[in-house]
Amino acid sequence: MTPSPDAGRGDRHFGRAPRPRHVRGAPTPRNIGVDLLRILSVVAVVLGHAYPHMPGEEYIQIWRMPLFFLLSGYFLAESRSFGGELRVRWRTLGVPYLTWLVLLSLVVLAVSPTPAAFDDGVVLGALHGGAMTDMPYLAFWFISVLFFAALLLRLVVALPWWVGVLVAVAGLTAAELPDSQMAYTFLGLGLVPACMAYMLAGWWFRRLQHLVPAPRTTGATAVVVGLGAVALGAETMNMKWSGFGTYLLSPALAVLICCGAVLLFSTTVDARLRRSPGAVRLVSELVRTGTLVVFLHPLVLWAVGGLGVPHPLVAVLLALAVCWPLGVWVNRTWASPYLTGLPRPARSGPG
Repeated sequence: MTPSPDAGRGDRHFGRAPRPRHVRGAPTPRNIGVDLLRILSVVAVVLGHAYPHMPGEEYIQIWRMPLFFLLSGYFLAESRSFGGELRVRWRTLGVPYLTWLVLLSLVVLAVSPTPAAFDDGVVLGALHGGAMTDMPYLAFWFISVLFFAALLLRLVVALPWWVGVLVAVAGLTAAELPDSQMAYTFLGLGLVPACMAYMLAGWWFRRLQHLVPAPRTTGATAVVVGLGAVALGAETMNMKWSGFGTYLLSPALAVLICCGAVLLFSTTVDARLRRSPGAVRLVSELVRTGTLVVFLHPLVLWAVGGLGVPHPLVAVLLALAVCWPLGVWVNRTWASPYLTGLPRPARSGPG
């Protein structure tokens, strides 16, 4: 769901972040381990919707949504202008958002005369966005917030570093005020600065990652410390309803866990995956289906819920078994720009 990183330009202004180290002119290789982490983040979203209040839920909630935002910032192209960012986000997020809004609304209207009808006002809630979204529009709040958070991040990274920090802290503070209404704003716009905080963390982490000593050990330690703090009582999060846990501590723990996971997956996991060309191909295909899975899985969960599945984990497997192959197929068709946000595949030439 995030664009591949572009090669960055030089650091010409005081306060800008240094670019990641790479050979000038050389293509940046994909990290298959991080791609797998992106896939697992999508699986965690499906799991959270299929199995709310599961045992140990707090250990997933603390990172599953922050990871999406952090990775989006991690992959933010350094050389892109604000106008370029707007065009890219419209193509990869805005167009699929509107397409799925129409398609899912047609389903809602089609089943409205039946006993399986969705709740009244669900379409209006989807049009408003934010915390007003419900089945089958469960993930719409996240996509709209991600769209505007990416634009806000594009603005703040062009400024001295402390400006981004102030915006992030102000956003987290506003979201955690008593009776905060940030989650109920149109398209969830009130959550944008708070969620941008995770994107900003990802953006800086990628530029400082090469300074981390012993990344495998450091990554594992970061994940254990973060989850251990949750076990000791740090509150978990439910960002859709402006729930960011213990003020500043829970977001910091989420960043710690996510950065630790990136360190592990970009090193140990990536090295292991590259031993199997089949695994590399599979991960490369599935990571491109993320947008479709995020939009479609609530409808699939709703459909399989009427089949009397024996356990929520079975519903998760069924949802992924439907969405993944469908996404792979869509990415090979003319519909990919509308349903997954990816460019239409090039036509093969004769012969």
